[in-house]
Amino acid sequence: MTRLHFRRYNRSERFTHYLFRFPAKFHPPAVRCLVDAYTMERDTILDPFCGSGTLLVEALVAGRSATGLDVDPVAAFISKVKCTPIHPRLLERRFSQLLDGISRVRRPDAEYDRLMFDDFSHSSIAKLRRRYQIPIIPNLQHWFRAYVAIDLARLRMAILDACFEPKVRDFFLACFASVIRNCSNADPIPISGLEVTAHMRRLDAKGRRIDPFTAFERRTRRELRGMQQLFDAATAARVRVIRGDATQLRRYVSTPPQFDAIITSPPYNTAVDYFRRHTLETYWLGLVASTEHRNTLASRYIGRVSVRTDNSRLTCTFSSTYINDLLAHARSISPQRERTLKHYSVSMQLALNQMARALKDTGHAILVLGNSKWNGRRVRATRLVSELASAAFDVVDSRSYPTTNRYMSYERANGADVNREYVLVLRKRRHALIP
Repeated sequence: MTRLHFRRYNRSERFTHYLFRFPAKFHPPAVRCLVDAYTMERDTILDPFCGSGTLLVEALVAGRSATGLDVDPVAAFISKVKCTPIHPRLLERRFSQLLDGISRVRRPDAEYDRLMFDDFSHSSIAKLRRRYQIPIIPNLQHWFRAYVAIDLARLRMAILDACFEPKVRDFFLACFASVIRNCSNADPIPISGLEVTAHMRRLDAKGRRIDPFTAFERRTRRELRGMQQLFDAATAARVRVIRGDATQLRRYVSTPPQFDAIITSPPYNTAVDYFRRHTLETYWLGLVASTEHRNTLASRYIGRVSVRTDNSRLTCTFSSTYINDLLAHARSISPQRERTLKHYSVSMQLALNQMARALKDTGHAILVLGNSKWNGRRVRATRLVSELASAAFDVVDSRSYPTTNRYMSYERANGADVNREYVLVLRKRRHALIP
């Protein structure tokens, strides 16, 4: 295991990397290092777990065409916005127009001061739902104060009613999505899911000033600078984003194999529940038609704790002694733990096989992984993935680097801390027989 050394990284080059707060995201200097080391200009890169699009942004700047895929609708939406350059003058002009529209619907500052210790009745949401197109979010009153839900709806309507160019509209909607969590009652710090914590209740008791319009304006002004940097640095490389399932990759990319390299960071097992974490943004962005529609997406997420007993992937078996030992340990704790681990392992194996099909012969798949602790046992992610990928790949290198950003390096109550990331380099075997 060797350390990965980053070349000097210009911290002023934010681009659009920080448009939306995304837990366990790719570290931009690491991605840039991997793109430089394992690809050449005009290569085509695939990221089948693109998350918030860090690889896609870096590929665009580096002159590599790239395709990103993610099952999470918020991730796919944010990724597309982040790697779509917009001319700064157009964006500034549209933002000025938007602020004019917002000024007609925002509340006076004195009213926000009063509402620090007050709120409207939640019956007002029902009365205004159709007028402001307030989404039907389960337990809306638990997640938002009534006046905040109304203000968010008015803000979103101002963006949609402006009838801007689609890429401009989506940029403002992404900025809107980035302030939803801080405007809600949910604690923005815990990364594993979505919850109203005792900490947030204490803040509310002291008086919490929530002004969605000001939050949106401040975030957008910051991201205008990042978008200008992206526009100035972007090459002619083609980048596209697909909302889809990595275990069914062949549905979305054509054959024969077309990618020179794969660079991705697969999901951790039971670390971050993106399905739950992005609940509020999914509804506010209108990315699902209903709660029933959203629930159909749950089983497609890799690494979730809850796995139904009738899930078809639980019937699969492994020849790997290492994986079977992990499953036996999980089984000794509970059937649910075994189902969770098995579903994760089977899903990752399916995804790796699909990645091999999309990759040109002898092409490299570079995976950024984090060792962790599952069910009280330390798990070497590099070994697990190596064995899951053994049908089509050979391991050619393994490196590591510490994660110092506190939103990527975190501790779990079960000891599954993630404070170092490992880079596993796989090479596809020529004419590999892929299951």
